[in-house]
Amino acid sequence: MINYSTGTLIIDTELNVVDTTEGYSRYVPEGHENSLLENVKTEDQHLVREMVERLADEFRTDICFRLSDKAGNYNWVTALCERVQTDDSYYIRISFQDISIMGKEKKILDIDFGTGLLSKKAITDYAKEKCKDPENMIDLCILDVDNFKQINDTKGHSFGDKVLREVGEIITSILGSHGKAGRIGGDEIMMVIESAEDKNKLRSYLKPIRENVESLYRDKDGYPIVTVSVGSANFPLFVDNYDALFNLADRMLYRAKNRGKNRYVMYNPDIHGKIVDGVLLEENRVVQNTPPQDKMKMMLGTIEGLFGEKAVSIEKVLMDLLATYELDEGYLFLNNLGKSYFGFRRTENTVLCDQNSMGRIIENQASISYVTDSEFQKMFNSNRILVLDSPEKELSNTVEPKEVFSSKGIKHAFYYKLADNDSNGYLVLYNTRNLSRKFPQNDITDFTYLGKMIEIALKSR
Repeated sequence: MINYSTGTLIIDTELNVVDTTEGYSRYVPEGHENSLLENVKTEDQHLVREMVERLADEFRTDICFRLSDKAGNYNWVTALCERVQTDDSYYIRISFQDISIMGKEKKILDIDFGTGLLSKKAITDYAKEKCKDPENMIDLCILDVDNFKQINDTKGHSFGDKVLREVGEIITSILGSHGKAGRIGGDEIMMVIESAEDKNKLRSYLKPIRENVESLYRDKDGYPIVTVSVGSANFPLFVDNYDALFNLADRMLYRAKNRGKNRYVMYNPDIHGKIVDGVLLEENRVVQNTPPQDKMKMMLGTIEGLFGEKAVSIEKVLMDLLATYELDEGYLFLNNLGKSYFGFRRTENTVLCDQNSMGRIIENQASISYVTDSEFQKMFNSNRILVLDSPEKELSNTVEPKEVFSSKGIKHAFYYKLADNDSNGYLVLYNTRNLSRKFPQNDITDFTYLGKMIEIALKSR
């Protein structure tokens, strides 16, 4: 967090100086203490005027401009500008920091002025440098503000900007001297934590960050408006280079988002799969023993589950679907038909599973590149639904689909093609066991309903 300690002044909306601190008077040229624009480089004066215009609608903003010092040299400063309301008008308090005296890590190109954190280049370079020496143990964490687009759309971009600044302040306050953080995307922040000897220590940073952000804003029912999800991985414990470290942390962020958001996921090979040649092997990892539900109850709970205040992940809905309807495989494809966005399959139950009426569900990946077959595409109905119950007959006019079904032993299949099919989106359900039965019409109706709900949920998230 930037400490705006060089000086402060208060101006009115006409840019007249109302009051100053001694710091401002000591900084600017003698005789110019009661002026602002006279001390701002001509090319940057428009930034100050635009700031005044923004504060007519906002309460706080940050700007960066060049300000003349005592010797007449123009130095870059970053300024926190806040609206101070009076009974019938308002003033603007400008607290600024001379960046030139803040050290190499605070050079202007190294700062993201929207958050007060390091820039993308600065934090990336720092992380890469740390990963050059295996003696450096670091945890790289990627944080994402949940539903940030929705926050901007519903509450305005000025509120979204305020959220990013406050998240940045929380992160900096909690990390202190134990790590660095920088903004790497619109609402994505990378943290490099250096003193977490184990997961409990790492948790001592991630947990308060999550909780403090959660407590920033709540709606009338007490639910948090702003939350964050975090994924983390350790160097050199699990990987030996920056790219693999970043990709692993990013994969854990993906898990946090799809487990319901507002949480952090720290990579654990026993839970998330092992790494071979820098690649996370997630196939055949046991996810959980999932109990089947009453079908009617599951369908009625889908809307609340996907869109309620405590929304569950689409992954969880798909796992429940497999367990409840005794499906063997289920996948969601987005943008890449060669690799499922996520997917699951049922495996043989253990004795304990059977005793407790649980279904053993594991993560799995699949490809449906065969769906581009023109004859296959003709089989979808007007509702973008395709049900196959006798594939050996129904696919007789196709080439690749017929081969895939035969080689994989797929006996029954259900497809729901997402409306925005520029994303190549499909919900795909398979039955492959010898005891598989034809999908009942009621189940097909339920699958269609679920496909539609997932389609809507994907757009809203």
